Amino acid sequence: MSTSPVMVGPYGGTIYQLQASQGDLFQVCFEGQCLFCESLHVGMAHLNRMERIAVSAHTAQPAR
Repeated sequence: MSTSPVMVGPYGGTIYQLQASQGDLFQVCFEGQCLFCESLHVGMAHLNRMERIAVSAHTAQPAR
């Protein structure tokens, strides 16, 4: 695994590029949760979604 991420999201999520026997693999991590993707493009979409969901959950206001 590379020691530095290939991408860091605006809220601190990361994508690392790994070398697998079948080719490149991308590890996407945010707030202790990680998943693996076969392309950087798909990894970026997952990271965007993970960060967006977490941020909206943190900023949601309770109903009155």
